[in-house]
Amino acid sequence: MSVRAAAGDLAIEVDPAHGARLVSFTVAGEELLSTQEVPGVPTSISRGCYPMVPWAGRIGGGTLEHAGRRHALPLDGDGNALHGLGLDAVWQQDDATHDGAVFSVELGDPWPVGGRATLRYALTPRQLVCTLTWDGAGPGASLGLHPWFRRTLSDGTRADVDVAPLEMVERDGALPTGRLVAPREGPWDDCFRLAGDPVVRWGDALTLRLSSDAPWWVVYSEPEHAVCIEPQTAPPDAFAHPDWHRWLQARSLTFTLDVETR
Repeated sequence: MSVRAAAGDLAIEVDPAHGARLVSFTVAGEELLSTQEVPGVPTSISRGCYPMVPWAGRIGGGTLEHAGRRHALPLDGDGNALHGLGLDAVWQQDDATHDGAVFSVELGDPWPVGGRATLRYALTPRQLVCTLTWDGAGPGASLGLHPWFRRTLSDGTRADVDVAPLEMVERDGALPTGRLVAPREGPWDDCFRLAGDPVVRWGDALTLRLSSDAPWWVVYSEPEHAVCIEPQTAPPDAFAHPDWHRWLQARSLTFTLDVETR
């Protein structure tokens, strides 16, 4: 059963049985999240806005070394572990009010050390704040939130995406090399340090300003129907790069979506 909350013109719907993900985020009745199926992509990773925990993005080869043991993680179609264990899990509802809700889940095997993830949604008439936390120990963690924003509104208005990359994580195929390089032109399926907060504008009537306390953003702008702008506490596959291990100490992430309308 889904859980709903609202404040002013903003409303959300959460599906606790599928990662406590947002399956709807509307402004004055206008849906901003895509739930459209993507050919060849599992629906668990291609709809709504879901948490990535205890890792965000890819882990190369789906293997992780910890305490002298190699741990095998579930593999995606490209042979890597993708987006954590929380997005498919059944979360319990811990609290709910008219303008927000809190969910949690215990995650463990095949992750080396068990822990508890908590996801809080809080609405005001002009803002949605999503806060993801993780209390596990072990090899560290990377956290993220993965929204799929619709490119086209119901009246046909197309989104203009304003992202200002400062540095880009270099990739060899799907996986980072461990180096930061000058950004290339999009479309992207890449991780960045940004010069400012991302903005999505649908004409002059609706603007979504995104911000986070996380230092990394993955931008997936290749699909025609949607764009993903994902805050992450660490780059993908950070576990494989010792220089990036310092980013694996974060235990929380806040993602704020500020709404402007005319």
